[in-house]
Amino acid sequence: VRSRGLGDVYKRQELKSIKIMMQMKNVFLYAIALLQIVLMAACSDNDYLNAIPSKSTALISVDMQTTDGDGKGVDKENILKSMLHVENVSDCGIDVTEKLYLFETVDGNLGLCAKVADEDNISNWLNQLSQKHICTELTERKGFHFAVLKDSWLVGFSSKALLVMGPVVADARADLQRQMVRFLNADEDAGVKSSRLFAQLDSIESPIAMVAQVQALPEKFVAPFTLGAPKDADASQIVIAAGMKVENGILKISGKTFSFNKSINQALQQSQTVYRPIKGDYVKSMPNDALAGIFMNVEGTRFLPLVQSNQGLQTLLMGINAAIDMDNIIRSVDGDMAIVMPSLGTDNMQMTMAARLSHAKWLSDIDYWKQSCPKGSTIGNWKKNAYCYSSGKTCFYFGVSDDKQFFSGNDQLSAEYSILPSNHPIDQHIQQMIKGQKMVMVVNLGKAGSGDNALQAVTGLLAPLFGQLKAVVYILQ
Repeated sequence: VRSRGLGDVYKRQELKSIKIMMQMKNVFLYAIALLQIVLMAACSDNDYLNAIPSKSTALISVDMQTTDGDGKGVDKENILKSMLHVENVSDCGIDVTEKLYLFETVDGNLGLCAKVADEDNISNWLNQLSQKHICTELTERKGFHFAVLKDSWLVGFSSKALLVMGPVVADARADLQRQMVRFLNADEDAGVKSSRLFAQLDSIESPIAMVAQVQALPEKFVAPFTLGAPKDADASQIVIAAGMKVENGILKISGKTFSFNKSINQALQQSQTVYRPIKGDYVKSMPNDALAGIFMNVEGTRFLPLVQSNQGLQTLLMGINAAIDMDNIIRSVDGDMAIVMPSLGTDNMQMTMAARLSHAKWLSDIDYWKQSCPKGSTIGNWKKNAYCYSSGKTCFYFGVSDDKQFFSGNDQLSAEYSILPSNHPIDQHIQQMIKGQKMVMVVNLGKAGSGDNALQAVTGLLAPLFGQLKAVVYILQ
């Protein structure tokens, strides 16, 4: 009897254990199902990103719900009003709780992508703009709706994504619309989420972040970003990843340069060991009306290989390299160096260069330089340890001060002032940004009206995001 009783106890315990295991299994299955639902919801939240082409050469994300380190949020009302003429953010149909993206395609078109919260509200907003003659009436193609905004930008949308692309002339609208239909209809495999640029962008903790191939930048500003890359490296292989914020009307871009190509990336990272903290010797020497300036602190013998393999700097120096041994001059540098470009002259070289020198032994070679000048060019005496090179297109004054500073420029005044404080220097806040950094490039947006189309395009893109800017300062991290 006792044996049967004990067996019943064991049986009851076994049944109880099985019941507990079944309950645990049910809980586990429920958790798995819940996780799947969450993951599916997360994926569907990002479906609008499939409309951004995977081969985009530049991406900018704008998190309209996040603040930067100073507690300043992104002004979504101003952004949407400036870019899309949105008067009422709450009922325009755009989901402002999700990131807005700007991108550049391989063929150079600029684009904007936003998540659609309500397709009907998007239609109503564009119909209101049409009544105000800001955009055309809505048309339909392949199930998607389109309008032309301000005669230059094509707007297309689905129930998931809003795309704006351009600028486009009337004759090219049909081709761009066909492209946009393909983008709006893309699945996850064809969208930007599968790209390495997007993976880098998603890792940057900043309300406004950028990842771009160097080829997407205006050609005149490429040189500083390619310093250290092998000579045969293509601009599409070099990438900038950066966070952006505005300080006192100055757009501060803090970023890194890298490559997905292992050997190119290794060369880029190694080259950055050449830079030393900038002391600020020449931050007051850049006038506030100059277009751009590059600042660094280097030891010339280590920096020279970077210059020799950089196509942009070689092009800049081409006008004088035939007569002046700039390699020897750069070898003598030891300290702060600044290259300032007053404008983007295309017919001749426009620059000043200032640098601290360890020595000026190359001055003993000047007589040889004079004798070996190419036909049609001369090197003449200017003043003590200073000379003037001139040819049909180029005039370049250069020399060494008593305290071993190299000074140079396209005329006597700019050469002399290349190592002296300007009467109207760049903003003091910019000067402070430069000091202590490795390499800094300053672009004066006040010169955007000087006729350079690339600079005007950049300014036009930045203004809605950041308001009226005085300058852009890129700081290599």
